[in-house]
Amino acid sequence: MCPRKEDHMAEITIATAVITGLVGAYKAYTDYKAAVAKAKAEQQAAPAKTEEAAKGEQVAQVVETGIQKHGKPEEQTALAGYQQSPQLFEPVLSNVLTDIAAREPAFAQQLQTLAQQANIQTGGIKGEVKVSGQGKVYGTATGVNTGTISGTYNFGEDDKSKQ
Repeated sequence: MCPRKEDHMAEITIATAVITGLVGAYKAYTDYKAAVAKAKAEQQAAPAKTEEAAKGEQVAQVVETGIQKHGKPEEQTALAGYQQSPQLFEPVLSNVLTDIAAREPAFAQQLQTLAQQANIQTGGIKGEVKVSGQGKVYGTATGVNTGTISGTYNFGEDDKSKQ
């Protein structure tokens, strides 16, 4: 029996939410590798590996293996393009990872787990929203949320009696 379509969509949404952060970490690693190569060519000391570059190294291993295992030939070509020109191919890599995650729920879960283990931000800005009255949100709300929204509601005595 096939799982409901909604179940697949939930997994895809989770993977899509973390892709921006994963690609950002991967880019930090490719930038670091380029800086090391440049320093070596100029016979200078290599720069220290930043925390973000170290996270990106973990991401690179999972992303490269995942694309090689699950990717179509053109997606594998896009990965090679990204490795040569990260700035140019960054949006392409995001699309490739989104597409593979949509086809391969296990890979989507692997991306989600990687982002959590590496404590990678999934893009966007963290903020606080106050909800009062009858569930009305007051304040500025801009942008798109690609992460998880969670909240807490404390029932007052008046609210408990209305249930």
